[in-house]
Parts: sequence; C-alpha cells; structure tokens
Amino acid sequence: MKKISKNILLVSSVGLAGSAFAVTNTHPVFAASNAATNANSSQDVASAQTQVNEAQKEVDQTQSQLNTAEGQLSTANNNLDQKNADLQKAKEAVDNANSKVASASSDNSSAQSQLGKAQSDVDSANSDYQDAVKEDKDQQQKVADAESELKDKQGQLDEIHKKNSDINAQIDSANSDINNYQSQISDLQKKKDELSPKLDAAQAALNTKQQKIDAATQDLQKAQKDLGEATSTNEQFPLPQSYIDYVTGKSIDWDTATKDLQEAAASYTSPFAVGDASDNVYDDPSALSDSDRKRLNLYVKNLIDSINSQVGSTNKMTVTDGSLEYAKRYTQKFQSSNERLFRKDDAIKSASANMGLVDYAFVGYDIAADRHGTTKMSEIAKAAFDLITQQLANSSTYKNIIDHNCYFSVAVTTQGDKFYVCLLTSTIYYPSLFPSSFGTKEVLPDEIVAKEDAVKKAQTALDQAKNDASPEQSTYDQLRSQNQELDQQISDLQAKINDAQNSINDLRSQIEDDRFAQLDVNVANANLTQEQSAAQLTAAKVQSAQTWLNTAQSTLASAKQGVDSTKAELDKAESDLNNVKQKLQAAQQAYDSASKAQSDASKNVDSLKQQLETAKKKLAHAKAELVLAQTKQNTDNKQNQGSSDNKQNQGSSGNKQNQGGSDNKQNQGGSDNKQSQGSSDNKQNQGSSDNKQNQGSSDNKQNQGGSDNKQNQGSSDNKQSQGSSDNKQNQGNSDNKQKSDNSNTKKDANNSKPSSSTTGKKTTTKKKTTKKATTKKKSTKKSTKKATAKKKTPKKKSTKKTTKKKVAKKVKKAKKVVVASSKFTSLKGSKKAFVGKWKKAKAVSGYQVRYSTASSMKKAKTTSTKATKLKVSGLKNKKKYYVQLRSYRKLSGKTYYSAWTKAKTVKTR
Repeated sequence: MKKISKNILLVSSVGLAGSAFAVTNTHPVFAASNAATNANSSQDVASAQTQVNEAQKEVDQTQSQLNTAEGQLSTANNNLDQKNADLQKAKEAVDNANSKVASASSDNSSAQSQLGKAQSDVDSANSDYQDAVKEDKDQQQKVADAESELKDKQGQLDEIHKKNSDINAQIDSANSDINNYQSQISDLQKKKDELSPKLDAAQAALNTKQQKIDAATQDLQKAQKDLGEATSTNEQFPLPQSYIDYVTGKSIDWDTATKDLQEAAASYTSPFAVGDASDNVYDDPSALSDSDRKRLNLYVKNLIDSINSQVGSTNKMTVTDGSLEYAKRYTQKFQSSNERLFRKDDAIKSASANMGLVDYAFVGYDIAADRHGTTKMSEIAKAAFDLITQQLANSSTYKNIIDHNCYFSVAVTTQGDKFYVCLLTSTIYYPSLFPSSFGTKEVLPDEIVAKEDAVKKAQTALDQAKNDASPEQSTYDQLRSQNQELDQQISDLQAKINDAQNSINDLRSQIEDDRFAQLDVNVANANLTQEQSAAQLTAAKVQSAQTWLNTAQSTLASAKQGVDSTKAELDKAESDLNNVKQKLQAAQQAYDSASKAQSDASKNVDSLKQQLETAKKKLAHAKAELVLAQTKQNTDNKQNQGSSDNKQNQGSSGNKQNQGGSDNKQNQGGSDNKQSQGSSDNKQNQGSSDNKQNQGSSDNKQNQGGSDNKQNQGSSDNKQSQGSSDNKQNQGNSDNKQKSDNSNTKKDANNSKPSSSTTGKKTTTKKKTTKKATTKKKSTKKSTKKATAKKKTPKKKSTKKTTKKKVAKKVKKAKKVVVASSKFTSLKGSKKAFVGKWKKAKAVSGYQVRYSTASSMKKAKTTSTKATKLKVSGLKNKKKYYVQLRSYRKLSGKTYYSAWTKAKTVKTR
C-alpha cells in the first residue's frame, strides 16, 4: 500500500468531513451544532486575515526603510567616488607641482647660461657695427665726388641744347617748303585721277592674259604672306591702356598703370612652352648653345619691338653679330671673375676692352632667379620677360626700354644657387662710332632668309607671265607711261620734299652731337649709380650690423628678463607646491570621512535586508494559517440538500462534481473558472485583491499553504485528489503544476510582493500544524474510498466522455528590461570622417556607435550620443570602415543595451 503524505491525509479528511456534513446537515439533530461550528470558523478566518494584514504591513514598512537606506547608501557611494576623485586630483596636482618646481629650476639655470652668451654676442656685434660705420662714411665721400662730376657734365649738355634750339628754327622753315611741295603734288594727283579710267580699260583688255599673271601674283602674295608671318612675332606683350596713356603723357596715374601692367604680365603666355621639344635643360645656364642664345636674344628683341610699337616709339633696339659676341665675352668674364661686389661692372668693362670699345660702351640691367639643380630654357625665358617688365614697372627705368635706339644683347650667367639674365644695351648711338671689327649686321632668324628667297622667285615668275601678255601690255604700258609721267612729276616734287627732309636731317645731324655729351652724362650717371649702389651696400651693411647689435641687445635684455622671470616662476612653483600639499591633506581627510559614512550605510542596508527576510517569512506563515482557516470554513459551510442538475452531487457525481472538489468545474475553497463558496475565480477572493491573490486558492496563481512548484496541499504531485477528481483536480488549487503561495509578478490585496516559494523547513512547519486535523480524519478514510470507487464507475457509456481539460502552466519569469533597437538610415563618408543617421527608438536614453577597419570589429572604437545623427572625424582618408549601432537605456542606476546592428561599411574620402 502506498504511503500517503500528511498533506494528502489533511485534504482527504477535509473532503470526507464535507461529505459527512452533506448527509448530517439534513438531520434536525445536527442543525444547531452546525450553526455554532460555522460561527467559530468565521472568527478563525478573520483572526488569520488580521495576522496576514499585520505581517504585510510590517513587510511594507521594512521594504520602505530598506529603499531609503539603499538610497542613502547610493548617495554615500557617489560621495565616496567624488572624494576619491578629488583625492586623486590632489595627488596629481602635487605631482604636477613637483614637476613644475623641477622644470622651473632647470629653466632658471638655462636662463643664466643664455645671459652669458647674450653678453658675448653684444660685444661682438658692437665691434662689427663700428667697422661698418667707418666703411660707409668712406663710400659716401665717393658718392659726393661722383655727384660733382655729373653736375659738370650736365652743364656741358645744357650748352649744347641751347645751340640746338637755333637749328630747330631752320628745321621749321624747311618744313614749310615741304608743305608747299605737297600742295603741288595734290594738283598732279587730280590729273592722274582723270587718266585712271583709260588705264582701267586697257587693264580690262589685259585681263584675258591675266590668269597666269594672277596665278603668279597669288604665288608671290603667298610667299610675301609667309615672309610676313615669319617676320611677325608671337612674342607680343599687350600693354594695358593705362600704362600706354602714362608713357605717352595722356595720364599721370602711375600707380594704376603699374598695377595693370603687373596683372597683364601675370596673364602673359610665353612662346617657350614648358616641356616641349625645344625646352632644353642645362646644368649650367651660362653655357647656352648658340641656337638657344640666338632664340633668347630674338625673343627679347621682338618683345621690346612690340612694346615700342604700342607706345608709338620709333626707336629700335637691334641684335647684331657684334652684340651677340659682346654678350658671350661678358658671360665668360662674369663666370671667371673673383669679384663679388662689382662683378657685373667688371665683366662689362672687360668685354668692352676685348672688343676695342670704350670702358662703358654698354650698360647692363640684370635680374636674378633661383636654380634648382638643372635649369630649363623656358625658365630662362621667363626670367628675361620678368627683367623687361621689371624695367617697365619702374618709373625711373622704363625709358631704358622705349627710349633707346641702339645695339643690344642678352647674357645669362650663374653665381651660387642663382642665375642672372642681363640686358646689355650700347651707349653709342651711331654705327660709325663702333670699330670695324664690331659686327653691325642685324641678326635675323634663318626662316626669314629662306622666305625672302621664295619671294624673289615668285616675283620672277610674275614678271614672266607679264611678258607673255606683251601686246595687251603695250597699250596698257602707254597709258601707264602717261600715268608714270605724272608719277614722275609727283616724284620730282617728292624728291624736293626729300631734299628738304635731308636738309632737315642734316640740321638734325648737327644736333646729334649733344649725344656725346649725353653719353658723358650717362657715363657719369652710371658711375654715380655704381657708387650709390656701393653706398647702399655699405649702408645696408651698417643697417645689418645695427640690426644685429639691436637684436643682440634685445636678446641680452630678454635673457635678463628670462633670469628674473624663471626665478619668479621657481618661487611661485614652490609656493604652489605648498598649497597643493595642504589641499591633498584636506582631500585625504574628506575621503576618510566619506569612506566611514559609506561603511555605516552599507551595514544599515544589510541589517534591513535581514529584517525584511524575517518579515516575509512571518507573512508566509500567516498566509498559510489563513488558508487552513478558510478551508475549514468552506468545509463547514457545505450545504448538500439534494442535488443540482448536472452541476452538484452529494458526495460525488460522475465526471461532473466531487465532494470537496470538481473536475475543472469547482474546487473546495477555490474555483476553476466557475464559482466556489467563499471565493470567485479571477474576480474576488475572500480577504484578497482582484486578480492578484485568492484567499486559500487562485486559478494558476496561488496554492493553499504553498509547495515548491510541485507539491499542492491536499494532493500528491498531480497523482491523487481528495474525493478522486479524475487524477487532475487538487483540493483548493489548480491542476498540473501549481506554484504554492508564490508568484514573481503578482501582489496580494495590499499591493505587497507575494511570499517566496515555501522551503522545506516551512513545509514541515505547516505539516505539524495540520497533523492533528489529519489524524481526526483517518476515521473517514473508508467512506472516502467508497466515494472514490463510486465515481470511477460510470453509469452510462454515453456519459463517459472525458471532461479533462489541460491548464497551461503559467510560470511568470523574472521581468527582463528590453531596449528598443534602431538601424542606420544613412551612412556617408567625407574627408577623413563619416556621418551616420538613424531612426529614433522608443524609450531609450541614447545610442552608441562603434567602428573599426576590421570586419571582426577588432580594436573597435565606441562613441555615445543622445542625438539621431553623429559625425565621426579624425579618421584615415580613403579607408573602409565597418560601423555598428545599438541603443541603451538607464534604469534604476543600471544601463541596459540592445544588440549591435549588422555591420555596415563606409569609405572616407
């Protein structure tokens, strides 16, 4: 025979008692006795309910105190963290102060050393300054002598100008004769116009022979055009109108003229294209080939010609065989000279002497450019262009370009890390004054010579075509002869005009003698310029020495200040060290005090937790007592007077109702979705709140007395039921795996937490309490078995349908915080950065973005934000990054996170 647990016996006894009451309550002898028994049961239930309420109140009060204590502990922990942070800062401040004292001491020693060095530099700079002042004084005397000589030469030139004034009067008279001759030419021109129609008629007759003449003419024109294109230059430099107006005297606004000139120079395109086949590269720019030297000189000549043409100047600067040779000898002398200060003048003087010229037959204007290893021809041409524009942009030198009628050449030299382009112009204005050995033949490009030969050949072919048309030509020639006679008369008059012009030229030749005086003035002026340049160098040397002296004195003063400053900083650093040490001591005391307060708060929390556990045990015990009282009351209140159709049977009813219990219909002390005396399923329970806890029982919520997720009072682990409830029903609780007196997510009528699962110790206590009642019910065991056997025997096959109903186990797990997630809506790369955007998630505190160059997210960096947009910068450019997103929520001092999204990729720019 199986051993029946005490709990089963207790429940079985209660069930049998209910059956007995159902029989005896109808007997008049037991009526009065039953009434008294019911009154006592109600008092027991009320008393047990009071104990439950008091125990619940004690739990609530203790829980409130524990919450307060935990808040105080959290405050104490935060305060301790703050004091610890303050203490660490104080220690760090002491370390920094010690470091500053050491640094200040080192700086003071260094400043003392710098002071000694600065004093030595001042003494040296003062000596150099005195030497430079003496040298400058001597050079200033040389400048004064040169100015005196220039003044004498200028006086001689002024006397010549006075004589030239008289000659100019004679020239005016000759110009009047020329005007008279031009009037006669006008009359002859009218006669020529009358002859012109006849000549045209003869020309029409000649046109039949004109095809060959036209072809020959076209050939000639083409040859002439080719020659014209060859002689025209693409080295045109268009001057701005403001500059032309200033040079021609129409404007006095020099600032605007030079500004516009500089802008025009900046937009100028050189014909020497960088990197083309003719852009030769030189290790030494002074060693130009003959062809490149000729190209450079002709480029500068054409550039100057275009400038003169735009300003209306008739002067011409010519490149000759002699001027090219002069440039070559100047370059050789410049490169071999050891002179540093007057190297250019020495080279000019030496080249002039070598070619049989006076010392200053040429004057040079140069410009320097940097060398970077090799030098291209395009760079040399650029320097030459800059030299021309530099001269044009100076109000005192632009006339060197537009007022010279002379020979010239361009030389290229090097010195150190620079190369120089020098424009050499002759100061002698008449070819006859040059020695015969100096070549005066103009240098032209080889292409032009070939084009001139082509023109001559085309002219010969045209003449032949005209001879073939001789008959028609004869008539035409006769008329043309008359026309030529008129032309001759006009020519004679023109000759007279020319004679007058020659006379004017002769008179002008007498004026030209002042140019020798002008040459003397130029030489004197050049000498003065040279001495002034030297004076500028000595003055610059004085200035440099003065600057060095001032710098050394300033450095000395700074060094003195540095000594004083570093000494003050050292004193301050030591004072600051004492102050932070005092603060460290105060921070240590504050930390110790906060640590003690935190320890006291922690002990208080532990004590209250123990009190709360004790109160909860007391509450569980009171609830168990309440369940027993309610069970007894329910049993006493059973009134079985007759039977109810298909709903209630006295003792038992097959598959419908059991005495003291029902199969999925009615439970003693509780209800399974129907109605039980003293309780209602999920609606109202005696002494409990709606849908939270049923006194004595609740459907799938509460078990009478409680058992650890397996045991139900009055039943054995879903195997046996009092009064046999088809192996499914347990007295006073729900089927299959009812938790006892325990739910992680429910509360009792006073909104307090339900008691925890009953431990083995608690079960033992309850069994002792119910042992006595179980013993009393043993006498009814036989009758209970009969009732059970009766229920198991079905009356009819038609009613054999099972009424079993499985109830799903409802075990409420501990509440888990779920954080809403989000995902990227946009992820774009920018320069060394990327920008991410995402949707806003509900009920979150913020978002985290992590990124890495590895798909495994190894060594990933994480950034937090509360916005829905984030820009991450400081990244590598043109790099692929893997990016993830997640949300977080802060709740009760803790932080909960969602899962990371799937990694997306973005590439920076």
